[in-house]
Amino acid sequence: MKSQQALLHHIMRITFVLAFALVAATQLLCAANSFGQVLDKRIDLSYRRADAYTVIKDIQQKTGVDFAFTDNLGLDNITFTDVHYKNRRLEEVLKALLNTNWIAFREQSGTVILYKMQAPGRITGRITDTQGTPLSGASIKVREINRSYSADDDGHYSISLPPGTYTLEVTYIAFRSQQKGGIAVEEGKGVRADFTLDEEQGALSEVVVTALGIKREEKSLGYAAQTVTEEAVTEAKSNNWVNALSGKVAGLTVQGAGAGPMGSSRITLRGESSLNLDNNQALVVIDGVPVSNRITGTGFNSHLSQDSPIDFGSNVNDLNPDDIENITVLKGPAATALYGSRAAGGALIVTTKSASRKQNGIGITFNSNTSIEQINRWPDYQFEYGEGRTDEYYSYGATEDGPNTSMNVAAGRAWGPRFEGQQYYQYDPLNPGGIPTTRTPWVAYDDYISGFFQTGITTTNGLAIAGGNEDSGARLSVTHLTNKWILPNTGFNRINASLSVQQKVSERLRLSGKFNYAIKKSDNLPAAGYNNQTMMYFLIIGTTPNVRPEWFMPYWEAGREGVEQYKPFNAGPENPYAIMYEMLNKMNKHNIIGNVSATYKVTDNMDVMLRSGLDFAAEDRSQQRPFSMTKYPRGMYREQGITNYESNTDVLLSYRRQVSNALQLSLSAGGNYMFQSYKFYGMYADQLAQPGIYQLSNSLDPVVSEADQQRKAIASLYAFGQLSYQDKVFVDLTGRNDWSSTLPVAQRSFFYPSVNTSFVLNELLALPRAISFAKLRLSWAQVGNDTRPYQTARYYDQIYGNSLTNSSILYNPNLKPEITTSYEAGLDIRFLRGRIGADITAYTNDSRNQILATPVDPVSGYSSALINAGLINSKGIEVVLNGQPVMSQAFKWDLALNWSLNRSYVKELAEGITNQIIYSHSNNVNIEARVGGRMGDLYGRGFQRSPEGEIIYNISGLPESLDPEMKKWGNAFADWKAGLSNRFSYKSYGLSVLLDGQKGGSIYSQTNHKNNTLGKTKVTLPGRDEGIVGQGVVRQSDGSFVPNTTRVPAGTYYDNYYQISNAETNVFDASFLKIREVRLSYTLPPALSAKLRLTNASIALWGRDLFNFTSFPGFDPEGGNLNDGTLTPGVELTQFPSTRSLGMNITLGF
Repeated sequence: MKSQQALLHHIMRITFVLAFALVAATQLLCAANSFGQVLDKRIDLSYRRADAYTVIKDIQQKTGVDFAFTDNLGLDNITFTDVHYKNRRLEEVLKALLNTNWIAFREQSGTVILYKMQAPGRITGRITDTQGTPLSGASIKVREINRSYSADDDGHYSISLPPGTYTLEVTYIAFRSQQKGGIAVEEGKGVRADFTLDEEQGALSEVVVTALGIKREEKSLGYAAQTVTEEAVTEAKSNNWVNALSGKVAGLTVQGAGAGPMGSSRITLRGESSLNLDNNQALVVIDGVPVSNRITGTGFNSHLSQDSPIDFGSNVNDLNPDDIENITVLKGPAATALYGSRAAGGALIVTTKSASRKQNGIGITFNSNTSIEQINRWPDYQFEYGEGRTDEYYSYGATEDGPNTSMNVAAGRAWGPRFEGQQYYQYDPLNPGGIPTTRTPWVAYDDYISGFFQTGITTTNGLAIAGGNEDSGARLSVTHLTNKWILPNTGFNRINASLSVQQKVSERLRLSGKFNYAIKKSDNLPAAGYNNQTMMYFLIIGTTPNVRPEWFMPYWEAGREGVEQYKPFNAGPENPYAIMYEMLNKMNKHNIIGNVSATYKVTDNMDVMLRSGLDFAAEDRSQQRPFSMTKYPRGMYREQGITNYESNTDVLLSYRRQVSNALQLSLSAGGNYMFQSYKFYGMYADQLAQPGIYQLSNSLDPVVSEADQQRKAIASLYAFGQLSYQDKVFVDLTGRNDWSSTLPVAQRSFFYPSVNTSFVLNELLALPRAISFAKLRLSWAQVGNDTRPYQTARYYDQIYGNSLTNSSILYNPNLKPEITTSYEAGLDIRFLRGRIGADITAYTNDSRNQILATPVDPVSGYSSALINAGLINSKGIEVVLNGQPVMSQAFKWDLALNWSLNRSYVKELAEGITNQIIYSHSNNVNIEARVGGRMGDLYGRGFQRSPEGEIIYNISGLPESLDPEMKKWGNAFADWKAGLSNRFSYKSYGLSVLLDGQKGGSIYSQTNHKNNTLGKTKVTLPGRDEGIVGQGVVRQSDGSFVPNTTRVPAGTYYDNYYQISNAETNVFDASFLKIREVRLSYTLPPALSAKLRLTNASIALWGRDLFNFTSFPGFDPEGGNLNDGTLTPGVELTQFPSTRSLGMNITLGF
């Protein structure tokens, strides 16, 4: 497609490079193969006593393999006793005989060369403070092998290393780090390196990447920021790296939809501050480039639409987690003010890996990860009763036992007879049409639902090459991922290529660039939601415990292949195998995220940076539907092309000056120009001329086209400055002005300032000695938030067929930006030289000028009108606790707890309006903003109740019609969330366990509604045999109430009690506790790695989402609903099962 031509030109270049690499790899493989042929030879040896020289000569004669060695090996002086090998590989024999004598071997051109193995040396020393006090548990990092060790209780350390030259870096909390290079380790000898660290009580030297990619010392920040390292997203991988952040950052909520293997997520920080759910998402910035987390949907909602939503993923999903170095989470407006309106909801600042300086040439890292996915939790299904509307008998079709109870209206309902070993006329797959001729045992099949799923598998293999020196460096990585999901014939493939380069051109000029390229392809992604063509719809209403999954195969009627589906039971849902193998949703996407920058040092105190970044994605999609579908009787074929483009160009001038011995000043000023372009086109053939031919040219009717195009630009100027007093008091001032193209000319300029300060209290006040560091931070900030394009004047939304359509929302030429004002205070305190730490933050945000679509009289030709109104107040508390209960040379235990609470209240709406519907599920349940209530409140109908609170029944024994008043039944957002991490290390072994969960929150479950009304769950077992007398009262003609005594059949009762419009019985507590991650790892000791010619090597077993403890009756209360392209919290419409992942990871460094 035209949007991809330029991109494909670059792909051809990349293909040439990869082809060249493939040829080189092939040569290496051939060489490796010849190596294997020599050492794979079999040999017999038997000696009571012989010297090594004699044995080698004998091996040479028996195998025909030439050996080469020098006299200084001393083979004559090495004696072997009791040597007996029978039909053993030559490689095994040589290892057993030679390695214990410090002799190694290698194959070269068919000759085995013997050479002396170098014995390891040792670096020893002691780490103390300036008073000579040992620093127990101080960290010693050997930079060349990227491995850390710990000092013992007396500050001593001892490290065994192969001969070579090493650099040691010693760190200890509340002390300045110290580095010593050029430490020469000789074979079999020891060398001593002692360290004396200078104490800097409270001076945190950790560097944090903040807004615009600016690096700052942590102690100078006047706002909350939390950094996680690469291990957070690589130790227990998810298909979407964002999901791996769950439970690791206070105030961060990652909410999925349970809609397929892409695992798209809604990312929010500190709750909801805008009535537009999409405006509350955090900004994701990758190497200084803002990246779109937008999901372009199919245009259909998730409940009984013409078609279904599909999770195609977003640009954020496409990043390879193995390329991530760290992620800094900027939580509040004070932290993100320099990003402007884009980051009103906070920001995730992702830094990818760069080249590191290597003293021994190029470094190569190979990473292989394999995991399986299994369903980790099921609804509480019942296996005691089978299909039917009556429990008196069962009959597949009309038989001598009675009329049909299986097909048509009774199909999919489990109100039939109890499984007691009796026999009925049941479906017979061996007979035409399944019509039975004999009775068969009435039994339940426990795989009647699980049998449609499989064990998913994901394999990831990556290779990274990095090297550099003081002036330049480069890193290149290529990673391939293959996913086969839990639903057969679904999954995706992804190839990532990442390149990072930097060059010091001169003493004044530095250049750098980073590029991340992804190709993602799928031959089928599952449709989500509750609809005839979705798998979960079928599993709820299309099968029952007495039906085997294989009875739906083959999925075409005999002689009508490709034209008519085979539906042996319920004619409503499509055949499940036709859903999986014929109703395909394909995609092919190319994505580039990259930037180039130049930094010029004007003077010793001034530099200027110019940077340009790009986020570009081109995606082709298609959906195909066969003949005989309920929604598409003559099939369907559709194509879409989506192009997302965003460019950002920044210039930043920075000036630093030491004003006096006490004062240091830094000033920066710059600008940004952002341009976004979104293009969408669709070509639709909703009736096919011939079955099974999925081409637009096969359309029975003229092909219908649809197009959408949006453009947006923001020009910005910003400035910020910091004043530091004795490195104890820091004050920051920032200001940014945006000019947004989406706002009216008179309103498109909006300015937002911030001020934040931090006080290092332990250096300003005399605090107890146990307090090693204490910092108070305070901040105030304002940020803006604009709207999507084309809301301020009359525009046509799209072209459909040959006509133009008007928007149903009345434009507003006087729109203003939303403005959020934030106040934040925090305390960071460390005890016992940093072994115990606590970081506590409290904040409150006021968001005004909400952009609302308020209802208007339909006579106007519009359904709603855009206005500025409303006030949302968000407030909350975040707590991060860290501790090291045990810290010794051999054993270390790190503990981390994060906890957060947020409440967002609706203070005002538009004049005369008291509630605003944010989302509605066909009016069965609504997410509403009501003045005085909380954001996310769930409203719906419930039972009519007497003054005493009892359910009112009618004279038929069923609950009266639902109370027409919409009442609050919960809130979509948690009362609080928490995560607890434990990391243990013992010598070369590591164990980490992450628990996380939430208290409170509510979710409406359509899965619960359908399962219960159809008799599929254990909650529907009471009353099956004798009927049910509902607990409640009956209203008398005089208005009084008497107890209900009327007994009704169980099926009739539960069908009424759990009806879809009864929010009271279908809204549940969303509390959960998950064993989110468990990882067990082993790292080879350096000496052993050196023998294997490796710089490092590790192997790990891991699990993710292992167990989910919750009372929620569906699969996962953490999920939500994919509605077109919006992830909606608090509602699930037949979500896919949640899964646990079990994996193994191998990492090798060369």
